[in-house]
Amino acid sequence: MFEKLQSEGKIGRLSIKNRAVMPAMGVNLGKREGGVTDDILAFYEARARGGVGLVITEVTRIADGPGISDPFQLAAYRLSDIAELERLVDAVHKYGTRIFIQLQHPGREASFAVSGERPVAPSAVANPMHGGDAPRELSTEECEDMVRKFVFAAHVASLSGADGVELHGAHGYLINEFISPAMNFRTDRYGGSFENRMRFVIEIIAGIKKSCGPNFPISVRINAEEALPGGVDLGEACRIAAELEKVGADAINVSCYSAGCIEPGTYEQGWKKYMAEAVKKAVAIPVIAVCNIKEPEAAEVLLEEGACDFVGIGRALLADPDWCFKVFSGNKDEVRRCIGCLGCFGEIVKLRRVKCAVNPSTGREREYAVPRRNGAGRVVAIVGGGPAGIEAALTLKSRDFSPILFDDGVRLGGTLNTADKGYGKEKIVRYVDGLAAQVERAGIDVRLGEKVTPETVRAVSPCGVFVACGAEPVIPPIPGIEGANVCTAEEVLLGKKKPTGRVTVVGSGMTGLETAETLAMNGCSVTIVEMVDELGPGIYPGVVQDVMERIMAHNPTILNGHRLERVTPEAVELTRRSDGERVFVRTDHVVLALGVSPRKDVVAGFKAVFKNVLVVGDAQKGGRILEATQDARGKAFTFEPEREGCTWGDCRNEGS
Repeated sequence: MFEKLQSEGKIGRLSIKNRAVMPAMGVNLGKREGGVTDDILAFYEARARGGVGLVITEVTRIADGPGISDPFQLAAYRLSDIAELERLVDAVHKYGTRIFIQLQHPGREASFAVSGERPVAPSAVANPMHGGDAPRELSTEECEDMVRKFVFAAHVASLSGADGVELHGAHGYLINEFISPAMNFRTDRYGGSFENRMRFVIEIIAGIKKSCGPNFPISVRINAEEALPGGVDLGEACRIAAELEKVGADAINVSCYSAGCIEPGTYEQGWKKYMAEAVKKAVAIPVIAVCNIKEPEAAEVLLEEGACDFVGIGRALLADPDWCFKVFSGNKDEVRRCIGCLGCFGEIVKLRRVKCAVNPSTGREREYAVPRRNGAGRVVAIVGGGPAGIEAALTLKSRDFSPILFDDGVRLGGTLNTADKGYGKEKIVRYVDGLAAQVERAGIDVRLGEKVTPETVRAVSPCGVFVACGAEPVIPPIPGIEGANVCTAEEVLLGKKKPTGRVTVVGSGMTGLETAETLAMNGCSVTIVEMVDELGPGIYPGVVQDVMERIMAHNPTILNGHRLERVTPEAVELTRRSDGERVFVRTDHVVLALGVSPRKDVVAGFKAVFKNVLVVGDAQKGGRILEATQDARGKAFTFEPEREGCTWGDCRNEGS
């Protein structure tokens, strides 16, 4: 099974044990000065141990000052970086995995707030995609010096024992800025014609081959398409790839420069196949495709159809570092599925360490490496079978406790069984199925389909109780809220209520937006009301943009900065927050998507009976899957019943 994916491949003369590549992804785990920490070491080692063929590191700076892209990225611009990178290389090599150091200069994408200096670029033109101040234009002499910096960084990587380097020539960074006619307006030998725009990267490749030897592999990441007026298109990208091959590049890593280069969960697997396929036809050297791959079947198809030679498995490896091992050993059903929520990237742009909604160990591999196995078979009750409850159960089982997972639903998943109902939510379904498979394989006692009460739990004499009962929709105490024309978003998504005609959705969190989309697709005339000034508060902007593009195709009415005051059978009454003006919107139905509130009464009921109660997930504080699973893992990993005087028998309060 998956014979192509498991087969050996080559980049230049370098043999790679399989065709799975971990592409570069920022993790914010390095030292501020660019050194290797124990945390970043554990992060990459976990993916190598999991069986991936080639690891490409996160963007590694080749210069200080405006060359800093992220404050905690790796570095390769000093001789002292050799020993630092060597630690990382050795950790990856232990498992027969190859490693390339990705070399990058951010160019105009650099931030003054991070580096303290004005960004530099081929031309003094600000990025139209996100604005900001114009960078300083590099002089010809500075361009030549920048070439030398890239070459020296590759030399540092080579001396560290790395198997190769990747030049980041995509995503609007410096090399890309030289190549692209939409970013390079120079009139010297580094700008103008195609040959001149290619000169910068060509000189870098030539310098690396001279410094590191002709057989030292170089991959170049390029944009197959750019969402910029006058930018690189697919035809130009093929010409670029062919020129790179001609001057000594050993592989081409095909990406793009648009909102879709870090795609939300609704994008199909393999959606960039046509890009890789076109480049593959233009060159004879290996092509690496990054195509939002989550499932091995999709990776195998790309390889079988000849669209590429290697497949990038990116965020899927954040979700499960053992992706390759599980897939190749016939246990793919146990893979923790990436759900495409972009919680990982959302943490990175806030300059925080990487996190993953479905894998709380991501970025904390060292912290969670060795659980304290002192459970001795003691029973722990978990009330609630959503992501937090399941995470607590799996963690406790790894510590040799005997968790019993209670849920009054007919299947595991909790609120995920609502969250999987929106457009493009198949990944949520696969995630829930994967969780259920892990629970079954772990041999966890699961009890579904009956109301869970303190009396139910007391019957199993637990030494602790984890309450993961989730939360309930917020219903504001306003006039008319109990009317027959009012329902919750959850009722709509589950098919319990089917509003028609004019529908007002109050709240633009993810649930609200997905409900609005569902209603619009069903022919409703939708109005979205949001109290704050922006839609999707707290959601990664790329996710909001993705869903709003589909909603806007149905011509909805958007009322930002409005607060719901009253509901009548024919309308909603709002207050415009900017001036206090009352606004009336005629509507047939009102759908509430105002977030959730912890089920405090349920929690109180268990605390009244048991003295060792830990509240996790939405039952503690309503939020995202990411916060729920992080909370559950942390509390289950550190759970010690002895702290509350609960050793072997039950942990009931006295007199209960």
